[in-house]
Amino acid sequence: MLFKVLITDDEPTIREGLKTLIDWEELGFEVVGTAANGKDALGKFEGLAPDLMIVDIRMPGMSGLELIEQLRKNGHAVHVMILSGYADFEYAKKAITLDTDGYLLKPVDEDELVDYLKKLRVTLASESEAKQKSSMQEQLNREWVVQSLLTPGGQVPEEDALARADLIWDSYAVLLFKPLNGQGQLPALRSRIVSQYEETGKGVVFMFESCVGLLLKDNPKLEPVRKGLQISLLQLSDIEFAAAAGSAVKKLADLQSSFDEAVKLLEQRFFYEEDQLLTGSSVPIKARMTAADGAAMAEPEGEDFIVYCDETAEKLYLAVDIGNKEAYASLVGAAGKHLLEHGSSEQELKAAMAHIVTGVISKLSQRDPELQSRSGELSAGILAIHQTVTYRALERHVIDFVSRLNPGVISAGTDKQVKKLLDLIQRNYAENLKLESLADVFNYNSAYLGKLFKSATGEYFNTYVDKVRVEKAKELLGQGMKVYQVAEMVGYSNVDYFHSKFRKYVGSAPSAYRKR
Repeated sequence: MLFKVLITDDEPTIREGLKTLIDWEELGFEVVGTAANGKDALGKFEGLAPDLMIVDIRMPGMSGLELIEQLRKNGHAVHVMILSGYADFEYAKKAITLDTDGYLLKPVDEDELVDYLKKLRVTLASESEAKQKSSMQEQLNREWVVQSLLTPGGQVPEEDALARADLIWDSYAVLLFKPLNGQGQLPALRSRIVSQYEETGKGVVFMFESCVGLLLKDNPKLEPVRKGLQISLLQLSDIEFAAAAGSAVKKLADLQSSFDEAVKLLEQRFFYEEDQLLTGSSVPIKARMTAADGAAMAEPEGEDFIVYCDETAEKLYLAVDIGNKEAYASLVGAAGKHLLEHGSSEQELKAAMAHIVTGVISKLSQRDPELQSRSGELSAGILAIHQTVTYRALERHVIDFVSRLNPGVISAGTDKQVKKLLDLIQRNYAENLKLESLADVFNYNSAYLGKLFKSATGEYFNTYVDKVRVEKAKELLGQGMKVYQVAEMVGYSNVDYFHSKFRKYVGSAPSAYRKR
């Protein structure tokens, strides 16, 4: 830390000479400005806030003596060293009575100046430390008052105690800031909030569990508060945080209600859009979706919930199989929307997404055993689902995670789309393939996809799938496998239905074909 110096003398050669006479920084000082007379120095004082002023005793306009008198009158305790010639000795003695540190005779002796600055640096360092301790103690006292008010059963202090703590305001609002990347960021977050709001008289900072609290003074518009702090924090580091504000209250006795509101909002931050200060007027993501699509659906029963997740996993698997990244986003977004509208809690949402992703991985592993060699990466990806702190972060992570299961990207053009669909059928004929589900995977209307398929193959979709399955069944029956086993392996859960399809396309029963 360098202490600041303002040099004041009406002679330019003296001003410039003093700036270059010694190595100021080596001694712990920096010359932040110069002034040609007392009036000029007084005008620069407020902006520069020097720790030391070196002042010529005789100057035109406002003299050095008059400058010192005015500074003391204004309550400034800045250190002052006066410059004087021998003829000014009586003036110098008078200046000393105005609490100056002493005087230097012109021409200034370099060694004398260096010796003085070394002693002064020790004094300034001691004063700075004392100020910091005093400021810290005052801060702790104010923080204690606020925390006592937020303790259940806490009493509002007497008015004179509030006045001493400078807590008699027109209104009060509690803001809570929670770092999203762990408590290790709390000190940096607290320091920046103190610097930006407490030290500028805009509020009182306090700690609450894993949050930094701010008692905000006189209810300013809240969103600029958050945006300003976010910009400041980004300049400091990559601190990410959630923030919530309770409603403003007029009395400290009602502060608990503002605090409780902020706590509740912060606890529900998962369900709100990111990068906003949560207030009572903030609209959760679910409400936005419901407003756009009409009334929300009733909460599902447990069995229906699992069935929905399994169906989504099936669709998402097929999308991964063909490498359709656009479909990943669409299917994950639709699943999240469905779960939100059904009133799922944060943990239920995460569990459902983990269930869906696990289902996709299970199906992919059956087709591609090498995927099991990535078990560490896959386990970490599923664990990260439960560690997301907002719904949007959950959505992004699942889409990104699924895309890494198969980095391929679907090719453009309807012919290539149909080819992808044909390849998918050949690989997944044993799955429960429905045109409606595949339409979601390919981002087409099911009727339109059916027309494209019929145009390209000459067959209806279901007919084509049945024929692929029957051809695979013929191969398996030829290997001597039992009819019921073959039926299940090619995608028919009902053996009688398999019999009818096989006879339709082959002309004989599966058992008869097996005996050939």
